[in-house]
Amino acid sequence: MNNNTEEILKTINMENLIWVIYLFIIGLSFYANYFEKEYYTKHDIEAKENYRKLNIFIFSIAICIYYYFFKDNLKAVQNLTCADSSKKRFLNEANLVAATLVLIAGIILLYIAITDTQLETEIAFS
Repeated sequence: MNNNTEEILKTINMENLIWVIYLFIIGLSFYANYFEKEYYTKHDIEAKENYRKLNIFIFSIAICIYYYFFKDNLKAVQNLTCADSSKKRFLNEANLVAATLVLIAGIILLYIAITDTQLETEIAFS
């Protein structure tokens, strides 16, 4: 195997781990929604705090994942050479822009989860 193939396989393995982490996040999101429902139906203050803490944890994990993809895309753009096609350059740069925006969105959602102590804003992991 050449270095490029090894690097691609390493990336695929990391992405598989990230998919498992996403499954964990989905499970936590269901659990957080349970607490949110308890808060709105029973006015349980402890459930509200559990919901907030879980959301903060969920978005913190998500930001770590988003940062990984940002760094990976930045590395891909930095590794472009003059010999690469304009299409490859454009697609890698577009991918970096998308990863940057997703990272920014994650940071904003985490900020909302931390500062919205009264649950005035419905945040969604998307």
